[in-house]
Amino acid sequence: MNSEQILQEFLKGSQSIYELLTLSKEIYNLDKNRIGNLAKLRTKVDKLDKVIRNLEEENYILKLKEWIEQYKSILEDTANEIQRNLGIELEEKLKNLGFRLSGQYPELKAGFFIIEVDFNKQRATIWYGPKQERLSQCALTATTIANHIEKAKKELGSGLNEEELLQKIHSAYYRVVGGKRGEPAPIIEVLAELAYLLQSQKFRQDPRKENYRSYGRADFSYDLYRVRKYQSSNLSRLRLNVATRIDTRRRANFLWVPDDESGKGTTYSKLVFEEAEK
Repeated sequence: MNSEQILQEFLKGSQSIYELLTLSKEIYNLDKNRIGNLAKLRTKVDKLDKVIRNLEEENYILKLKEWIEQYKSILEDTANEIQRNLGIELEEKLKNLGFRLSGQYPELKAGFFIIEVDFNKQRATIWYGPKQERLSQCALTATTIANHIEKAKKELGSGLNEEELLQKIHSAYYRVVGGKRGEPAPIIEVLAELAYLLQSQKFRQDPRKENYRSYGRADFSYDLYRVRKYQSSNLSRLRLNVATRIDTRRRANFLWVPDDESGKGTTYSKLVFEEAEK
């Protein structure tokens, strides 16, 4: 039985259902004065009984139940097909962008990014790191997900070259520790200072929302990854202190930073500059 046939079956019984509801409501109202409405109540109940017998004889409810079970199976097959096709298409599109897709539903991995898929809601959530920073949500299609990943990668970080970036982090660090050399600084406090140092002159002169350049945890994490690979020889060297278990209880005390392009990483709680050896 197809959906058109089941609709006809349902319409066939809809009039009886309407009568059933109407009679039930009338009986409810008449029953408020059962003694005075006894004759009317008997008539209505007889009619209701007849309607119910007709419904039982038509047996369309059983047909509906059978169709529902069959259709659930069809939908499940469709869902499995969507899952198979999504993985194949997404792997190809991400490969063209330089990413290798791995993992299993509901969490797929592409470089620094985790793709959390929800087939029930047909949505995907893009995370930076092992579900450290939520970046965006999008429709559950290979093209849309790949576009979000590409956009996220392009927008990560400050955009500064490594030399200038290291100098900015160096300045932010000394603003936090008050010029005390070799003093470890809470990594998130350095982030706050760096976010300010990256603002334009326009923001400094008129610090309104529309003049603010967004710079968040994921940006700083990615910039630290880049600058650690670079490590200029003519400045103090940057070192990150691994976060303890206590540190990782609160997001305000740690930051996840990639170790390599595959997305492996470590959580850190403090940042310190040590003088480079002459």
